[in-house]
Amino acid sequence: MKLILCGLCLALLPGVASAQRKLGEAATVRSVEIQGAAAPGGKVTAVIQVQIEKGYHTHSNKPSEPQFIPTILTIDPAPGVRVGTVNYPAGKVEKVAGLEKPLSIYENQFELSVPLGLTAAVKLPATLQATLKYQACQGAQCYAPQKLKFDIKLEAKP
Repeated sequence: MKLILCGLCLALLPGVASAQRKLGEAATVRSVEIQGAAAPGGKVTAVIQVQIEKGYHTHSNKPSEPQFIPTILTIDPAPGVRVGTVNYPAGKVEKVAGLEKPLSIYENQFELSVPLGLTAAVKLPATLQATLKYQACQGAQCYAPQKLKFDIKLEAKP
């Protein structure tokens, strides 16, 4: 019986290993909330909650040095939807060992919001493809830039 259980565990190990994240894949979208009533001719705001894994940080949207990679949200155009300017939180100023100047970072969790204008001709429900581009770091060690893709869904509300 033990031999069968050990064999089963070994067979499952590759699946568990592949489910682990790569170094630098530190951000997840916790939620996307639509504030306001989505209706033709209306306006709504998409509020995105982003979680950064413990021990990691990303550079803010306005990094402290021009060579650092900013955190940027992009939303692909969709018929009948006008994407407004993304509202980013201010970065937290943090001194990191090994670097001369303090960094402007996001850590733990942060919130982004973006206004969406709906034309009279918009077809609801609609799905917008969004991408969060970021570079995760642990202390002064930074990893390859990442692209986290997710959807923003607009449902018709009376």
